[in-house]
Amino acid sequence: MNYIKLVFSLKDRYQESFIAELMEIDFYGFEQFDDRLIAYVEKPRYNDSNRELIEQLIGVYPDAKFIETEDIEEQNWNEEWEKTIQPQFIGQFLVRPTWSDLKPPKGQILLEIDPKMAFGTGYHATTKLILNRLSSIDFKGKKVMDAGTGTGILAIAAIKLGAKKAIGFDVDKWSEVNATENALINGVSEQVEIRFGSTEQIQDDEVFDVTLANINRNVILEIIPFLVQHTRSGGDICLTGLLDSDEEIIRENLNEHPVEIIGKTREEEWILLHLKKQ
Repeated sequence: MNYIKLVFSLKDRYQESFIAELMEIDFYGFEQFDDRLIAYVEKPRYNDSNRELIEQLIGVYPDAKFIETEDIEEQNWNEEWEKTIQPQFIGQFLVRPTWSDLKPPKGQILLEIDPKMAFGTGYHATTKLILNRLSSIDFKGKKVMDAGTGTGILAIAAIKLGAKKAIGFDVDKWSEVNATENALINGVSEQVEIRFGSTEQIQDDEVFDVTLANINRNVILEIIPFLVQHTRSGGDICLTGLLDSDEEIIRENLNEHPVEIIGKTREEEWILLHLKKQ
């Protein structure tokens, strides 16, 4: 199968939202840079209708521009990842792609991630924010929910910090497969359960000690009542995928719920809010 490669000029702060829109029209490979986004789609799916939708999207985002398209032959995507993704230290963790043999120093926890096309390699500021924040939470023996699990990196990290069980869910099928594989690679597959779908995948009577959500503002605003409802009193909720400009509306929404903001951290223009349920 041949692919179309599209290159966009787009500020980093808008890229996750733009990617979400492209995924709705069957794009599924992305490379992110500071002000540039590369997206891939199977050639038969790059039709007139999708081209028109892309033109409309570009008009929505400030200073967004379409740069070029290129026909490319099918290739080994993992080899392409290997060129750009390298090991990195984030807080207590060494986040290492599966093709690296770098050993974690004493005291560092290894997270071995085969990213494929799923979000959550550790390179994005929001993933760094939440991995750093996990160190301040007592996970010992606790049950964890990872909303929008992506590669499963947060669920896996929680288990490696002592959690008893982690349940992640995601609306993207490739995420379900990738996160399940990553749990196996990290030796925690019996403690990590990945479910395909959205909030309906959590049963009404399921309650968690720690709730993690690295998604985006619009989705977080929609599911805050769900996240609070399924977190026990005294439990922790970490919200990220949020920009500085999102903070006011998120705080206003949180005022309607029995939670207290006990911490805020920032990386570039991205923020994380750490809540405690009352």
